[in-house]
Amino acid sequence: MNNEQIGDALKKLSGTLRDGEKGFADAAEKAEAADLKSMFSSLSQERASLASDLEPLTRQYGETPREGGSVGAALHRGWLNVRDALTGSDDYAVVAEAERGEDVAKGNYEEVLKDELPADVRSVVEAQYAKIKASHDKVRDLKHTMEAARNK
Repeated sequence: MNNEQIGDALKKLSGTLRDGEKGFADAAEKAEAADLKSMFSSLSQERASLASDLEPLTRQYGETPREGGSVGAALHRGWLNVRDALTGSDDYAVVAEAERGEDVAKGNYEEVLKDELPADVRSVVEAQYAKIKASHDKVRDLKHTMEAARNK
């Protein structure tokens, strides 16, 4: 990969992290259970920290990190707000939406990691991917636990 491609990949991850930051903040607001509010708030803060950690590397490769998320994510959140206003949402629905967002984040990191990356970039992206995967798995497992409880 050339520097421009590396910068583009890092900018994409930066946007992914900002999307997660906003998505988890929204989830924290919508969740009813205090433990969910706390978990989502913590994950939002983690995503903000990861995005900040990625900024110097993104600049090093000639790109300006995204301060906001992607247009697609903003549109998705807007649609969810409309849906929630019409149908209401419960904690299970909030967790299910968080899992969908985590699927996208995990996929974006996996896509970038398929490329030939310089060692400094790869080490940062792999370390962040480990955190993304851990939160993905936590949210996925929580959704499955909630699903099982609902189906009893």
